[in-house]
Amino acid sequence: MSLSNQLGDTLRRLRAQFYSGYVRDVIRWSGLNKLFSDPYWRLVYALSGKTETHTICGNSVHFLTDSYSEFRRFRDLVSERDVITEVLESLEPADVFYDVGANIGMYTCFVANELGADRIVAFEPHEESVDRLRENLQHNNLDAKIIPVALSDIEGKVDLAVAGDQVGEGEHAIATGRTARTVEVEVNRGDGLIDRCDLPEPTVIKIDVEGAEFAVLNGLRSTLQESCRLVFCEIHPRKIQNFDANEGDVYKLLRSYGFEIEAIHQRGSEHFIKAEKRTKI
Repeated sequence: MSLSNQLGDTLRRLRAQFYSGYVRDVIRWSGLNKLFSDPYWRLVYALSGKTETHTICGNSVHFLTDSYSEFRRFRDLVSERDVITEVLESLEPADVFYDVGANIGMYTCFVANELGADRIVAFEPHEESVDRLRENLQHNNLDAKIIPVALSDIEGKVDLAVAGDQVGEGEHAIATGRTARTVEVEVNRGDGLIDRCDLPEPTVIKIDVEGAEFAVLNGLRSTLQESCRLVFCEIHPRKIQNFDANEGDVYKLLRSYGFEIEAIHQRGSEHFIKAEKRTKI
């Protein structure tokens, strides 16, 4: 380990040791965390060696962090670790995993440690994110099938609202109104794409598409009825309204195909649900 990496690790350990309990509460109450948090993490990033390593359920994955936004996304996985753990603990050897809204590969890389490349399909329409997804897989000697399209319940071309200038921003979404920057991407119904591309039918699906979750599920109705046994879906109660849907529509659709639903992680108003099929419809 290089000297810079050792210094970075030391800074993290000191933070973990002292920034807790009463001290953390006082710092937050005083507002000092807002003053020092960003400079602290930028220093840690500068010393990081441009990779972040995380181990979940015995699977270690190294993520490239050439930008500060990537580093922020991967620095602790606080908002994702519980869901990734739930996904990994739910997998069976014969499963086929779809990562819808794969971004730069957080879920794809962890699952690729469990399943073979022919059992993982990642869907991501943003070109720069696809490039980084491939690099993260290669960096870990892993592989998966990557489909560079957005899933929905329509076919054709749509504008994708780009959240920022750096890879790893994580909030790119199909544009539903006026936005500062967009790129045109291909959009497909999942059921139709499976047939046309002869893709393996999924048994487990993870969906994180910034409000388009009902549209994605609506385009996968045949798949939900036939092959899928588990759905992990992040619900965005505010953003989903931009797609003429609501949270209740997601629950109603999943329950109509025999899925039982539980919330497994909350982040503000957004939350991940786990939908499990108990009986085949």
